[in-house]
Amino acid sequence: MPYLLAAEADKIQDFIFRSSRLREVVGASQLLTRFCRSVEDTLARQHNGQVVVNDGGSFRIIFLTRDEAIAFGNELIELYRLVLGSSLTVAEPVELSSKFTDANEEIGRKLRWAKSRREGIVAEVHMPYVAFCASCGVALAEQRGRLGGQRASARSQYLCAICRTKTAERDRTSRVLLEDFYQAYCTVLEIDSKQDTDWPEDTDDVAAFDLGKRNYVAYLVADGNGMGQIFGMCDQKQIKDLSNELAQVLHESLAVPAAQFRKAMPGQAAMVPILPLILGGDDLFALIPAPYALDFARQFCLEWEKRMSVLTQKIGLIHIPRPTIAAAVVICKNTYPYALAHRRAETLLKEAKRQSKLLTAEIGEHLSAVNFEVILGNRLAGLEGEDNDRPIRASLRPYWVAENSLPTAARQQGIELKQLLEQRIELKDLPNKRLAELRHCFEDLPEMKVRDRIQQMSIWTKRRIDKILSRVGNTSREKLEKALESLGKPRNDSSGAHHWLSVTRNGEDLLAHGIPDLLEVWDFAQTLDHSPDEYAPQEEEA
Repeated sequence: MPYLLAAEADKIQDFIFRSSRLREVVGASQLLTRFCRSVEDTLARQHNGQVVVNDGGSFRIIFLTRDEAIAFGNELIELYRLVLGSSLTVAEPVELSSKFTDANEEIGRKLRWAKSRREGIVAEVHMPYVAFCASCGVALAEQRGRLGGQRASARSQYLCAICRTKTAERDRTSRVLLEDFYQAYCTVLEIDSKQDTDWPEDTDDVAAFDLGKRNYVAYLVADGNGMGQIFGMCDQKQIKDLSNELAQVLHESLAVPAAQFRKAMPGQAAMVPILPLILGGDDLFALIPAPYALDFARQFCLEWEKRMSVLTQKIGLIHIPRPTIAAAVVICKNTYPYALAHRRAETLLKEAKRQSKLLTAEIGEHLSAVNFEVILGNRLAGLEGEDNDRPIRASLRPYWVAENSLPTAARQQGIELKQLLEQRIELKDLPNKRLAELRHCFEDLPEMKVRDRIQQMSIWTKRRIDKILSRVGNTSREKLEKALESLGKPRNDSSGAHHWLSVTRNGEDLLAHGIPDLLEVWDFAQTLDHSPDEYAPQEEEA
């Protein structure tokens, strides 16, 4: 009787982010990918194992006997510890009956049970006269030297074996993560992939794309919606094909907006404009330029939807929900710690995924969603919080992503990201002074109760918005009125003389508006089909 074994790496992000520089982050991602791929031709073959899944730190392998499965699991744990300096959980193997999906569901339960009862890695014992690695600050140093990519004038530091391995992995001639993405990138651009590749070394290189010269960069995090359900519906061949081709879908989906960015800013053609940090399965973490960051995320989501639909049809997954993905963009200074940016992006991503799930549960629609935030200066993210007791919310985030028009029912829970980006170029000529007044206006909202919010917002509109509209020229006034309507609602509809849109969030009926979101991302909301010159303002006199 054959047996199915499952294994999964523990706290992958902790391993990848356990370094001070992006160079080691890329190296860690490549090291994990190469380790997973090498298992099929090495350890699995030695134990007569048939690999079904071996990507992103996750394994599903079939063995002829239980003893072979257990022996493989024990050796895999030790090999993973030696190579990556981290831990891996192996579930007790289960008998593989005629139906693969049943065995896969059972092994999934056993893997979750095993992971919940792990004690984790024991911390290194602190001893006198022992040095810790200057890069990760966790592992014991084994020698003193400089990491790859550092200037010759840089001081020598105490370094551990794993951080040195990560750096060496980043500089390998064959780089499984970067080269796979670069091949897709060159295919989209129709250029020769054999030419020397110029990759960003750190955030400074990507910050050079900031049109405002303020050294802002953006981090993009994404994760597929309902992928566990899709994998659970796969038979043995389908789950293998899906696992093998998911990474390619991710590479190609990311390559399309990257190529569009290169075309929009041809002066920066020499360097690849983004740096993938994590590319595994349906998980993405990448450093991207701050200009065009929101449209970059939007185009990525649309490409991922299309390519995933093609893939699922190709492998015979017919009766499944339309594949969608959630994304989060954090825009910050290039000096902002990448680990903190990722932590904030994960929080934003959870909200985007939750809204997509609620949309599906309530109206049966499947839509991708994008959430975002701008971290000004070097402040800590997410400190302000929302006042959940107020019946008004000065934001429409997260935003839906749709190829065509948004379904009518979905408009009760938000608007499309494309609408927000379209208003950026429509309002490009609005004087900076009026933009500042508009921003202050939405920051100074009246205190109100649910029962009188319509009346209060109508009064607020007449006092504040009408005052700003009276100060701009006729052309700008018309465009601003349209923007207020597009990112909210028509002013004189049945709900009162104001532009606030009534949306349902977390089971509550709230008034919300997209103008504050647009003002927050004003310098980063360009669309990839417009050049930077097209956004140059020509201010109209009041």
